[in-house]
Amino acid sequence: MRRQKRKDGRLPRNAAPIEVTIDHIGGRGDGVGRASYTHNYRTDEHNVFVPATLPGERVLVQPLSLTGQGIKTRIIELITESPDRHAPGCNAFPACGGCNFQHWSDGQIANWKQDLITSFLSRAGVEPKTMRPMLVSPLHSRRRAVFHLKRLAQSAVGGFQERQGVQIIYPAGCTVLHPDLLGILDALTAFVGAHLPVGTTLDAHVNLLDRGACLYLTGLDSWPAATMAALADWAGSMAADGVRLARLAVRDYGIPMMLYAPTPPTLKFGTVGVVPPPGAFLQPTKDGETALQQAVAEIVGDARILADLFAGCGTLSLPLLPDLTRLIAAEQDTEAVGALKAGADAAGLGGRVTAFVRDLGTAPLLADELKKCDAVILDPPRAGAAAQCAALATSAVPIIAMVSCNPASFARDAATLCEAGYTLEWVQPSDQFRFTKHVELVAKFTR
Repeated sequence: MRRQKRKDGRLPRNAAPIEVTIDHIGGRGDGVGRASYTHNYRTDEHNVFVPATLPGERVLVQPLSLTGQGIKTRIIELITESPDRHAPGCNAFPACGGCNFQHWSDGQIANWKQDLITSFLSRAGVEPKTMRPMLVSPLHSRRRAVFHLKRLAQSAVGGFQERQGVQIIYPAGCTVLHPDLLGILDALTAFVGAHLPVGTTLDAHVNLLDRGACLYLTGLDSWPAATMAALADWAGSMAADGVRLARLAVRDYGIPMMLYAPTPPTLKFGTVGVVPPPGAFLQPTKDGETALQQAVAEIVGDARILADLFAGCGTLSLPLLPDLTRLIAAEQDTEAVGALKAGADAAGLGGRVTAFVRDLGTAPLLADELKKCDAVILDPPRAGAAAQCAALATSAVPIIAMVSCNPASFARDAATLCEAGYTLEWVQPSDQFRFTKHVELVAKFTR
């Protein structure tokens, strides 16, 4: 029988261990060192990536895969420990795939993330006038998560997918998630164990709203009527256990099917209440959201005509709406655009809003469409806003507030704007994703 070729550069399980010293923390949050390794009778120097390690540590590791970037590994033994290492606050670290840095101090994580932003900007030839200090969200404040659940033979498991594996790890003692999220996970795991067939896998998208949680379940192509009825009954019983659900929906035949919504599942942006669609993208923490809103308000100042590009449900622009003459909101997600417009209409401000569905990655707003704008807000996905920034570079918009969750794409887009005559006045880093490799920022550009 012909042996199948290994996928993704995976190495044999009995591959010889490697001893390596960690030089630095890479952009993906792993410790990185260099080591000589022999594979297929060829010996070369490779980068070696080791999760949950720190600079200066000597470790014995098990190679897992080999690609053009280097060797991915897992720790067998920590030979020499860094003096900067400290005990993780979470019992599930490092197996849980949610965190990279439970073993590192807050100050060092903040410095690493800030250096990451500065490094990408420097490589792009961009230097901000001011780099502001990192804003860090509190512990136990994460208000959204996607949990994985699976029905086993005797029960069910729920949590996050393990690092470098397929097992589901329960986030015991998690210091990041809001306690209500864990309460929902526990109750939902029990429901899956009692009501769904063995082998069923689900994803649970949970957002904490103003009046309770929005729970959106995906994973089944279609849901049996009896299961949906049981889910609705379960949702109604949650209040007795101290966990409020504002809405429960499932994705049935590709569309959201509402099963339970005892109160309007609203979220207020300033004075405007919005009903986000099930599974909507929201800022990870309320504190981080407020910080971004305040920074954007500072940037746009007394602008009266404002364009919000990649607007989502209006997180950044709707708090400004009472002081605007006109808001132009563009977003690819049809349901998010509908939620934004409905919220403005309900607040009696709909006449000031022009909201439309548009893929700004392929059809950006052009200079002529932005010529009356006093300011623009940009909050693109991780891929950035290359096409939209190229269009802005030819415009006369005097102020741009850009929010980003990816320093690499931000640096590229910032270079496009600065080469066209914009000045990067300041960058404000924000850490809503505590103990992870992710970092957000808001930046002010002026003509």
